[in-house]
Amino acid sequence: MRTIAVVTGTRADYGLLRGLLRAIEDEPQLDLRLIVTGTHLSDAFGKTVTEIERDGFAIAASVPIWSGGDTALAAAADVGRAVPGYAEALTKIAPDVVVVLGDRLEAFAVAAAATILSVPVAHIHGGEVTEGAMDDALRHSITKMSYLHFTSTADHRARVIQLGEDPQRVYFHGAPIVDILDTFDAMPRHAVEKDFGIRLPDPTALVTFHPAIMDVAPAERLVEELLAGLLAVDDLHVVITGSNSDIGTDVVRERIARFVSDHPERVDYVESFGQRAYLSAMRAASVVAGNSSSTVLEAPVMGVPSVLIGDRQKGRPIAASVEVPEPTAEAIAAAVRRRVAAGPTMVAESPFGTPGFAARTAATLRDAEIPRPPKKTFHDLEQGDDDDR
Repeated sequence: MRTIAVVTGTRADYGLLRGLLRAIEDEPQLDLRLIVTGTHLSDAFGKTVTEIERDGFAIAASVPIWSGGDTALAAAADVGRAVPGYAEALTKIAPDVVVVLGDRLEAFAVAAAATILSVPVAHIHGGEVTEGAMDDALRHSITKMSYLHFTSTADHRARVIQLGEDPQRVYFHGAPIVDILDTFDAMPRHAVEKDFGIRLPDPTALVTFHPAIMDVAPAERLVEELLAGLLAVDDLHVVITGSNSDIGTDVVRERIARFVSDHPERVDYVESFGQRAYLSAMRAASVVAGNSSSTVLEAPVMGVPSVLIGDRQKGRPIAASVEVPEPTAEAIAAAVRRRVAAGPTMVAESPFGTPGFAARTAATLRDAEIPRPPKKTFHDLEQGDDDDR
């Protein structure tokens, strides 16, 4: 029996991890221990731990880490306090492996605590590039603290190997979202409207915007231009979802709240849809806009046109159905009009692998050699390191 700790800190990563959690639970040789942290535990961000509880997962540890401040200083101090909290949880659980996803501060702090404790880390979604966000540096740092790597594309696998990781420990298992979309059962439009008290007429823009401190412009300017651009599109209804707890989120959330209040006839707000309802709303929408990864991943795969704002996703694969305008209200409005007029797109050919991420990853967690401590050597690049795995 191998004990697998999995960490979830936001509604977004939980949605991606849910299938893997089920696969671990269904594997007789694996024992799941779930660590819940981050905005899951925050009333201000919808306290999405309730979604985890509704799904029936046992929570092994809850680790509150955020002070409520959104400055860089507050975030740095919160990470410093988070490391001992995660260390205590990991010491109590004593897992054989701890699984983290992505590039957020929660994942970075968990990986740091695990590294100090000599707990092997398995990292999902390494090797990716997002040039407009601090997440880029965090993601690559997590890669170097991890022993197993589960990448979403062949190119991302090659980049993890380029970072010095042994190809034998780097697996191209695809992206978790591919599993989700393969079996996705959309809610009817009227059910989404009723459950969340919103409107989804044609045309509707589904909008999510997160601050990113390395973006092409300050977050407050980008969100102003985005909202002004959306308002300039005649007859466009707007549904906005809540921003992440990133540095600078307070000013973004305040500006969005004012926009919602000023234009109740045209704008609805939902703090957190949950994954199924969010994807259902996306399917009903005419266009997806903002800087969430869903503009470049879920939307193209579902055939929904999208408008990407700023550099937060710069470096990710961009499908033809994704338009990246200059970050001005006029250019954004023109891009939204074009995408709405174009209508549903051909489903983009996905570089993110085939369905089966959860099963493949659970099997690797069960079968891979995972030494304790997870000692590894730097792998220097040589020709032939692009073998598929």
